[in-house]
Amino acid sequence: MIFSEARVRAAGGPKVSSEPDDVEALKVALLKAEAELRRLREDAAAKEHLVGILNEVVGTFSTSELFHMLARRLARALDLSHSSVVFVQSGSKKGTVASAWENPALQDLEIDIEKYPEIVEAIEKHHPILIPDIRKADSYRELRERWKREGTIVTIRSVLALPFTFEGSRTGVFLLRRTADKPSFDDADGKFAETVIRSAMMALHRAHAMELTRADNARLEALAHIDPLTQLLNRRALTAKLVTELERVRRYNAPLSILMIDVDHFKLVNDTHGHLAGDQVLEEIALLLQRAARSVDTVARYGGEEFVIVLPETGEQGAIAFAERLRAKVESNVFPVGKGQEIHLTISTGVSIFAGHNARTAEHLLDSADQALYRAKQDGRNVVRT
Repeated sequence: MIFSEARVRAAGGPKVSSEPDDVEALKVALLKAEAELRRLREDAAAKEHLVGILNEVVGTFSTSELFHMLARRLARALDLSHSSVVFVQSGSKKGTVASAWENPALQDLEIDIEKYPEIVEAIEKHHPILIPDIRKADSYRELRERWKREGTIVTIRSVLALPFTFEGSRTGVFLLRRTADKPSFDDADGKFAETVIRSAMMALHRAHAMELTRADNARLEALAHIDPLTQLLNRRALTAKLVTELERVRRYNAPLSILMIDVDHFKLVNDTHGHLAGDQVLEEIALLLQRAARSVDTVARYGGEEFVIVLPETGEQGAIAFAERLRAKVESNVFPVGKGQEIHLTISTGVSIFAGHNARTAEHLLDSADQALYRAKQDGRNVVRT
């Protein structure tokens, strides 16, 4: 039912003049509520971006991949035009781009940091530098004059530089930029980026530490399997390789041969020319064996002046022919032993063939080759025996 203004007054109802005030207050309250809701949504979105960044960063990636990933995620979260990571050496006027989201090809590009006042200031002051509009900033006055003289058109309007340290001594800057078609950076953008980068850098430090640990473990593992003088597999690694090969040949009934090689009269080399010359000879022989072997073959230092070569898919005839070629190659080689001196050497070789039940284990196969080597020594050296 609709009442006239006169009847409302007569009935002693509320004054009409107060109704607009109530409506206006309600509108203000609604606007405040909408603004608060919008702020909460933006906070939730920011937290979601942050969680996404950290979840992605704390993976098993290399540090270079993590820097690029972080630059990319910051670009998405802050609607950036450019997102880069730049490393700067102390006291240098040059910087190196470690990652550039907008152009990955710019990686390792050297830049003149004097053209980026925000980078210089961020490094010097050790805190973030925000420039809402480079067209008005005092720090860009000289650059603006140069751009004008050179007719350079610059599309960047707003920049944000956030410094960080990495590996204890390396200094870098996250350089975030927006073009003129995007809103200028404000304090909220700076705080968000700073929070993300601080948290992500903790993850990067952990990832870098894990990367170093994995590299150290890999080096230790290699040292445990590699002979330090010749860089060939050592005896331990050879035994493990033989076990694998024996399993394979038993499964597929494939041939397998072993050569055990000994340098003839090697003690005389050490006694006459010294142990350094002897080491040099062993290194040279290791190279000869490696170059002669196929990619599927395994060359190892068995101990002292003894070497072993594992020949998969090779029967007795092929193994003997290969051993004879090696014997001739070593015999014709000239070995330098220092001070302009050169010597000739020979090798004796024992050949062992995998023959089903006759080679039950890797040790049995090696023992068989060792016995054949003993026969070669007994027969005058510089020969091949089975």
